[in-house]
Amino acid sequence: MTRSAGITDRRLTILFDRDCSLCTWTVARLVRWDRYGRFAPIALQDAADRPDRPDLARVAAEHPLAASLHVVMPDGEVASRGRGMLAILDALPGGWLLRPWTLMPGLVGVLDRVYDQIAARRHRLGELVTRGQAIACELPPQPPAAVRTDPSPG
Repeated sequence: MTRSAGITDRRLTILFDRDCSLCTWTVARLVRWDRYGRFAPIALQDAADRPDRPDLARVAAEHPLAASLHVVMPDGEVASRGRGMLAILDALPGGWLLRPWTLMPGLVGVLDRVYDQIAARRHRLGELVTRGQAIACELPPQPPAAVRTDPSPG
């Protein structure tokens, strides 16, 4: 994981490929499950040109965005592949239940391999989950930048 200075958003910024049906389908579901407004999905194609998020230009310059999932944490850390998946899962309602598993030696390496297998087949998987129909990058409206209060631990 690396850090990017200048982060002002308190949500996890999920940089996803809007040209990938599986990626767009997955992010749309994550946003639906995100009851507390913890995710800020941004198409990787737009990351470098966001005047409201100059920190993302730095992330785009320092990371191969098209190569994998990238999650920018509120503190500026950038998590990719398996670590990115863990960051997203942890932020979902009830995700804190998975935290003990993250301490298992070698877990991130296993998740990286799982991520790589899914990524290698993302176009075919995208056809399956969208039933062969192309889906537009239409995500629900962004919640306010401040994270809403979550009554559960996590």
